[in-house]
Amino acid sequence: MDLKEHLTSQTAQRLFLVHPPEPTPDLLLSDPSEGLYIGKTRWLNVPVFWNYKKLINSHIAIVGITGAGKSYLVKTFLTRAALVWDSNAIILDWTGEYNRWVKQAGGRVITLGKESLNLLDLAGLKPMERAKQIMSAFEILLDLSSFPEERFDIGEALEEVYTKVKKPTLVDLVALLEKKKKKHAARLLRQFLVEGSDFFSKQSTLEFDKLAESGLVCIDLHSLPTEEMRSLTGLTILQFLKEKMRREELKEAKGIKLFVVVDEAWKIANDERSDVITIVREGRKYNFGLIVASQNPTDMHKTIISNVGTMFILRLVLREYKDYIKNSLNYSPYIDEAISSFGVGDAAVNMIFSSRSEKAHTFLLDKIDGEEPLFVYTLKVGKMTIEVEREQFSRMLYELGLTDEQINLVKVDFERGDGVLEASTLVSLLEKFGYSHTSIMTFLRQLGVEEKFIVEVFSLTRRRRATKGVVDLKLEEGA
Repeated sequence: MDLKEHLTSQTAQRLFLVHPPEPTPDLLLSDPSEGLYIGKTRWLNVPVFWNYKKLINSHIAIVGITGAGKSYLVKTFLTRAALVWDSNAIILDWTGEYNRWVKQAGGRVITLGKESLNLLDLAGLKPMERAKQIMSAFEILLDLSSFPEERFDIGEALEEVYTKVKKPTLVDLVALLEKKKKKHAARLLRQFLVEGSDFFSKQSTLEFDKLAESGLVCIDLHSLPTEEMRSLTGLTILQFLKEKMRREELKEAKGIKLFVVVDEAWKIANDERSDVITIVREGRKYNFGLIVASQNPTDMHKTIISNVGTMFILRLVLREYKDYIKNSLNYSPYIDEAISSFGVGDAAVNMIFSSRSEKAHTFLLDKIDGEEPLFVYTLKVGKMTIEVEREQFSRMLYELGLTDEQINLVKVDFERGDGVLEASTLVSLLEKFGYSHTSIMTFLRQLGVEEKFIVEVFSLTRRRRATKGVVDLKLEEGA
């Protein structure tokens, strides 16, 4: 480093000490009855309270790799919102992440199949208005721009079915298309009526006015057979909730009365025509808070990232993902570098305040302070260290196919090392359980292990196995 660079670096450090990259305390502090405590800032240890009245809107985006603490943050946030404001919450659960927690918290889990959802319900709208919403959902999920003739046929039939049937369902719409000999258009929609997925073909049993005031509710979408079905359900529920909120006056009551969580909904979070984008863009018009979460930031449209009042950035591994967020929020290289070294529960926070502030809006939390301890497992992979939330790690093992007994064996090995385990030991266990190298490599990638270290882990595992074989052979000869 030459003298000029050295002096510039020293000057920057001095300025940094005088002006830490954090908003002023008055923007972060709130009366505990008016804001939700999140954690403390990294440099000045200022308590951070989420107070929607100080922000441009009440919507939130959360990004971070699997196990970085996304669901932990959501659960903490919803728990405190219920305690402080008596808030309700509806979780649109794409991956089955929240079922067990909602049940343990005394909430209600809704499984489609046992319940039904009529896509053609008016939800308080006029038929023409509702028809436009339904067509918007179909355009997103069926790529109707590639089928202009079928798009016209579906739109025309949709308007007609409202005049011919008192309470039409999707079955009535498909039947009308077939009657009009619009077979290709009918075939596009028939995928939502396959056997075992008749929750779209009956009158709704879900009462959204009641659900929005029922405390904690999880709508389980992960058991639906296709991403298109999950997305169509999610879009329809958002449309119904949006219209419910539109009909109500925007009250200046204490707190937000309803939070809607949309987790890993990549198909509807990355399309500009989606109601997710509309709700975020129109900000305060809707009397509820939308929380959009994903492990892949590029699954979120930039409109979401640049318009939500609050964004939490947890641990990210891929440079592509980090650059996408950095370019969207335009924070400093210092913040970008810090994100690269995050452990579980560490977060950068971007807040867009309703009042102008000269201070940086993106700052670092020391740690998300949750309602219960954040239990972390540490996996040692060569020179690399991977941290993952314990419950999240158990869920990942379960999704891999491990039995409860096998998961407990893995946990025992972690506990022996006080929460730390060599990756080669984990690989050996998974091999014993009968998992192929391909499955194990995919699992390690999901944890965020870099390719060069994956190769290193398998090499070490083979060497240890070979060494053990030699030792066993010598023992047999000695015997």
